[in-house]
Amino acid sequence: MDFVRAALRRDADAVRVQHAAAARVGDWAAVARFAMAHDVGWWVARALPAADVPSDVRTVLADAVRSVAVAALSGARQLVALSQVLGDAHVPMVAYKGPALAADVHGDVGARRFTDLDLLIAEADRDRAVAALRAAGYVSAYGYSAREEHVYSRWEGVTQLVRGDHWPVELHWRCQAPRYGGPQDPATIVSRARPCALGGGTVLVPAPEDLAVLLALHGVKHAWTSLLWVVDFVATVTRPSFEWDTFAQRADAWRVRRAAHYALLVARELLALETVPSALQQAALADARAVRLAHAVCARLTQQPDAPDVGTESTPRYDLQWLARGWAQARYLVLAVTLPTPQERNVARLPDLLLPVAYPVRALRVIGRALGWRA
Repeated sequence: MDFVRAALRRDADAVRVQHAAAARVGDWAAVARFAMAHDVGWWVARALPAADVPSDVRTVLADAVRSVAVAALSGARQLVALSQVLGDAHVPMVAYKGPALAADVHGDVGARRFTDLDLLIAEADRDRAVAALRAAGYVSAYGYSAREEHVYSRWEGVTQLVRGDHWPVELHWRCQAPRYGGPQDPATIVSRARPCALGGGTVLVPAPEDLAVLLALHGVKHAWTSLLWVVDFVATVTRPSFEWDTFAQRADAWRVRRAAHYALLVARELLALETVPSALQQAALADARAVRLAHAVCARLTQQPDAPDVGTESTPRYDLQWLARGWAQARYLVLAVTLPTPQERNVARLPDLLLPVAYPVRALRVIGRALGWRA
């Protein structure tokens, strides 16, 4: 575990720490398993020492990296094609995460595994974008009717689309679900986006400071269950041109300061992030709840037996700890109870005329979970 973390570091002491950690490794197969479990095989394979690593371990990691690279090439080509489809419909599209993030931040389209292609568009372009993608052969991944899309997807700000054997597409017209607050309409992110060469073409990617806040929010919401997300965040904020003042301003403007603090503390503890300006670092360390959460998830990621229990991702118990107190928590509770999600559709598919029933079903499900009711 120490070796895997050392392989992911980008600080000046990383090489020395890698060599010291390699000397302590007693089971290289465990290194490979841990690396692949966290989707960081690309980094670990490159950091393996020249001697002492069994050939079968090298082969396992090399095969995993090669498999990701092959998938990434097809994903990159699909992203370029999607950009063309939406461009023809006069809808600017920003590629978020996936192969575009790998190429933009890590310098290699095959660096990171992905399961779908995430696209950000301005909310005003939502209907035109959906119409263009449907004309290109994409359909709802869940077979939603138009009214089901409105009830289950419109509030969440994302729809899942599929087309044959292509990669699934997540079209986002909100940066995150309304219950989390923060940035909703990605229009300003789209307006600040910049081009990135990808798959023989060009796609738009978020500005570095926008991307850093988005990645912080993504990692925080999912309780940093993967080291890959920490690597993505660290690689973004350690680029030479990164503007820390702008990052802090965006986090403040989007009212997600604690999420930014939380992300910085996780990156500091796990991957020795050391380029954070002193004032921002001190602000993060002074945020007691961010410190507690960061300690808990780092202890869990490193499999410490005494890791504090702060709850699991996407539950009120966990989410209310990283949201700001007061209005943000009240908004979360109200919207979490009242706005249906695809989970309600999974419980029972309602005819279009009965879709309003999804709202009380959502309330009953959330309240029932909180009270420990059986399904």
